Amino acid sequence: MSATRPFFISQKEIDLVDHMNEELIDEIVGQSVDIYKVAPEHTNENIYGESTTKYFNVGFRVNCLIRYNAPEVEQFQEAGTDTNSTIDLMFQRNNLASGSLNFFPEAGDICDWNDWYWEINGVTEPQLIGGHPGFNHAIKASAHRSRLSSINIEERPR
Repeated sequence: MSATRPFFISQKEIDLVDHMNEELIDEIVGQSVDIYKVAPEHTNENIYGESTTKYFNVGFRVNCLIRYNAPEVEQFQEAGTDTNSTIDLMFQRNNLASGSLNFFPEAGDICDWNDWYWEINGVTEPQLIGGHPGFNHAIKASAHRSRLSSINIEERPR
């Protein structure tokens, strides 16, 4: 065994944890989101790399765990109230890289969940099995609710 691997955690145990979590997410919990990736070939940028209009590829469904955070209501003097809410999406790394998905969430991607569109703010990989960077297990994406007027998405048949 090499010095770069955890001493008490074997690859067989890592595979068992991956298999159990994949079965839990896909078969038992059954939560999923539709992801729309930005289409850079159709989105025109200015000299600063910014765009006033983004175009997205066709959406695809991904299984994940979703944590809905309580909405926050802001009160404005002249305009009234505005409700902001966020979600956390937890993906299993091996599930995303395998099969036909070959997908990694990125900031700016749009996801469709609970009849709302959510824009991904940031992505982290907070779960390392045994604290080892070679055993990345989960990917966490945080997203905020996006206004429908700010995105150009052709609805996927439900």
